[in-house]
Amino acid sequence: MCIESKVLIITGTRPEVIKMAPVFHALKKKKVYVDWCHTGQHEELAIQAFNIFNIIPTHVLLRPDGNNITTLLSGLMNSVQEVIESQRYRAVLVHGDTTTTLAGAKAAFYNQIPIIAHIEAGLRSGDLYHPFPEESNRILVSKLATKHYAPTLSAYAALVSEGVNTSNIILTGNTVIDAQNYLLDQGIVSNNKSNIVIVTAHRRENWNNISTICRALIKLSELRPELIFKFLVHPNPIIRVQIEEILSDNNKIHLVESLDYFELQKLLASAKLVITDSGGIQEETPTYRIPTVVLRKTTERPEAINEGFSVLAGAECEGKIIKACLLMLDKTISDKMKNPFGDGKASLKIADDLVRTLNVI
Repeated sequence: MCIESKVLIITGTRPEVIKMAPVFHALKKKKVYVDWCHTGQHEELAIQAFNIFNIIPTHVLLRPDGNNITTLLSGLMNSVQEVIESQRYRAVLVHGDTTTTLAGAKAAFYNQIPIIAHIEAGLRSGDLYHPFPEESNRILVSKLATKHYAPTLSAYAALVSEGVNTSNIILTGNTVIDAQNYLLDQGIVSNNKSNIVIVTAHRRENWNNISTICRALIKLSELRPELIFKFLVHPNPIIRVQIEEILSDNNKIHLVESLDYFELQKLLASAKLVITDSGGIQEETPTYRIPTVVLRKTTERPEAINEGFSVLAGAECEGKIIKACLLMLDKTISDKMKNPFGDGKASLKIADDLVRTLNVI
């Protein structure tokens, strides 16, 4: 691979780092020159992930101040612009649907980078405000990308329905499965089940629903006293303050500081149930055969619901959350149920296609 074929990976959050790590290593094996720019949307959490996957990012930027999305987007674009100007990149890779994803794609487009590759492309909830602003981010990125790496058939179909040329869409599976399979193959994670229920809640649209979620957990812990609840508390103070106010004195629900990726995967693999509003965790639980309750009105990952791995509960009604949890606690996830998110070879498919593309442009 020619030194001129420089590729830039842009990430901002821990999930992006985890999902891009297998792609980075697959490209390096093919002798592609790869730089990595991390914008710092998640700082400490992302550093943990970099260390786990033995990656030293080329550029680590300071996150712009404040929680205002407009300010964040403009600040990220300015920072990414400087990085893109520093080298003659022929391809920029962005992932998923974060503000960093949109900033990276727009900056690459404004600089007329020949290849703008969108990994985990085509996810759609069908509601522009759920999740917010992620649904709009991924739609906008799809309008700028020249390569679309779709993790599922439904994602592929969504892109086709929006007019994306099929020659620019590759069905790959999800790279998070690649990362999980690595942990399982190395014996770092095992599938020994326990009575642990894992809870996460952090999405912007649920900031006003945290108290409802906490009350539902209290009631559920009373109904099922044999269960051990572990609430993984996001570092965002808007969320943390509400959770601690309601649950800090509850001896049935343990508040857990953010875990590194290894520790999170170990805990996930041992869980009896997961209750979450995370998009990434919805993709990870099928690998470990864990029933999952999704604290959202809609999901851009319907495959897990269609296959019976998860169920939508929303986050605005205690009763609906409790009912969904009791239903899934009594559900058995069979080993015969196929993981809807891929076979663990997504990063190889992406690297192969990128190399072919770089050799012809």
